[in-house]
Amino acid sequence: MLFQKADLYLLFWGRVAGLFLTAIPFNSRNIPVQVKIWFAALVAFFLFMSYWQEPIIVAPDLVGYLLQFLSEMLIGAAIGFLTQIAFAIFQVAGQFIDMQTGFGIVNVIDPQSGLQYPVIGTFKHIIAIIFFLTINGHHYLLAALNQSYRYLPLGKAHISGPLVNWILNLAGGMFSTAFKIALPILGALFIADLALGVIARTVPQMNVFLVGMPLKIGLGLALVLVMMPLLVWAFGRVFAGLFEDLNTILILLGR
Repeated sequence: MLFQKADLYLLFWGRVAGLFLTAIPFNSRNIPVQVKIWFAALVAFFLFMSYWQEPIIVAPDLVGYLLQFLSEMLIGAAIGFLTQIAFAIFQVAGQFIDMQTGFGIVNVIDPQSGLQYPVIGTFKHIIAIIFFLTINGHHYLLAALNQSYRYLPLGKAHISGPLVNWILNLAGGMFSTAFKIALPILGALFIADLALGVIARTVPQMNVFLVGMPLKIGLGLALVLVMMPLLVWAFGRVFAGLFEDLNTILILLGR
């Protein structure tokens, strides 16, 4: 049956592959490409066995079929892109803190994306991934992929104005949320800058720049550790919003 419906199966595989291209943690560079392909094929097989009997129209010509396959990949990529926005919140929050502590010029390789990010931004990103896996967030992603075939049968999705506006607002809100997460530490570091400024005026013979840099680094690291309970709470709020957004994007894609 799978060979007789190979064209239909490939459409299922296209949506799963699109999700694996963008969704964290499935798109990790640490996972071999061969493993991703075979795992996507396995997930697509289970989805195919669940929905292949439903009325699905497959384009008869090659160009139409390729466009249909591409649209399925875009649906999966759009679902996975929501995880990129959620995790970017903590990276941006970490970068705000890095700039204030003086870590902005120190970059490390992020093992998830292979790109260079400041120290605290990478630290928060890795902790966010661990928390996400702990709450079985990857299971929620696969469940959302399964639900997508109820809201969006193959070939039924389309891009609408409300969907574009919603994604733009979501991306814009990423920066405000990141600033709110970093605000307590930024406020404390700002007070430290004011104190160093007062010391520089009252004790001019002291080299404030030489003293201030390690002081701000130590204060920033200490505040990050002290604020870990707040960070865990922020993880819960952001990922709860992510799971709600997964339902919202399916509804908007189906309109």
